[in-house]
Amino acid sequence: MASRKQFVAIAYSILRNTEDAEDAVQNAFVSGYSHLRNFQGRSAIKTWFTRVVLNAALMIRRKRMSVPVVSAPEWAPEEGSKWMDGIPSPDPGPEMCLAKTETLAFIEELTAHLNPCLRQAFSMYYGNDMTVSQARAVTGISPTTFKARLFRARRQIISEAKRALARRPGKQASDGFSLAVVA
Repeated sequence: MASRKQFVAIAYSILRNTEDAEDAVQNAFVSGYSHLRNFQGRSAIKTWFTRVVLNAALMIRRKRMSVPVVSAPEWAPEEGSKWMDGIPSPDPGPEMCLAKTETLAFIEELTAHLNPCLRQAFSMYYGNDMTVSQARAVTGISPTTFKARLFRARRQIISEAKRALARRPGKQASDGFSLAVVA
């Protein structure tokens, strides 16, 4: 086929490997032939087949990018557990635990200065992990009123946090404090 070089070039633009591009075109020929009966004629056959080539190239790229499965080495009691030392712990480190504790204490300090209605909305939503409808049912207010209170509480806390961090010369937002919890 005269267009084969064009199809290989299209696949190459995605895969950046000549052999993989040729494999993609070959896969596209097989797939195109087997699905030719599904071609409805709403576009030129070359346009349709170009899309088949693109999909074949993207499929090869997805397979190439997946993480290969590597088996763990055989463990022998005399070797100890040295290979297990390379596995990172899923638990947060002590620095992250301390940063989280400090951030929560900082936010608690900031919420103490809020209007009681705003503090209640904020603590119900973030502290008790209630949804808007659950918190609204407990307080007996409309959803829009609850959302407005929550918005105002977040805005005030963020504003106060920025001022408080500006006043503390030793503390910055990069020192472990994260206001992403309320943003």
